[in-house]
Amino acid sequence: MNKICRLSAITLLASSTSLMAQSKSFEGASLGVSFSAVGVELSGNSTSGSNANVNSNPDRTSGSLGKVAEIASLDLAYTFATGANGAISVGASYTPGKAKAGTGTYTDQTSAGTSSGGSTGSISVEVKDPYTIYIAPTYVVSKDAAMYVKVGYSKADVNVANSGSGALTQKPNDLEGWTYGIGSKIMLTPNAYVGVEASITDYDSISATRATSQKITVDPKVVQASLAIGYKF
Repeated sequence: MNKICRLSAITLLASSTSLMAQSKSFEGASLGVSFSAVGVELSGNSTSGSNANVNSNPDRTSGSLGKVAEIASLDLAYTFATGANGAISVGASYTPGKAKAGTGTYTDQTSAGTSSGGSTGSISVEVKDPYTIYIAPTYVVSKDAAMYVKVGYSKADVNVANSGSGALTQKPNDLEGWTYGIGSKIMLTPNAYVGVEASITDYDSISATRATSQKITVDPKVVQASLAIGYKF
């Protein structure tokens, strides 16, 4: 009986050590580059105030615009093994450069309260240097494969430009919001890996004001599909 107990304990220890080795294969610092297809949706509305060119009663209109683009990002992370099949990663991703998120058009109302005869123009939104700081709980399927979920805080510089009558008298603050994602990673060698990920970033609303007293509010959302390659140190 004692021999059976000792044998069972040795088997359990060996199994535990082997499983821990699975999560250990993902442990450590890593640096990756991801290539993404990104869809940006900007849904918003505008409120016109009292002005010679607009109706004296504030009026609200709404619309949406979007853009699909391809971007490249850098990702730096550190992964900790937390158990037989568990790990957790903390890291940051950064996209250098800037890109136009989209452009929308508008028509001012006349004093009669109609758009006929009103001046027209456009609003363009440009996003620069977005980054995300994240945490990613991970389930290790085998020593070479893992799946994870991600939650992160995201921020980006934003610039809103107006063409047409009524220059912008107040520009919006930077974009801030939360990113949620799911993905997987496969170790090709003890150090090299590839990964795929799908994520959505829901930014807080931003607003700008034109000289016509029109306030424009935009609610940006970003959907992203990524393919990553990287190296674990």
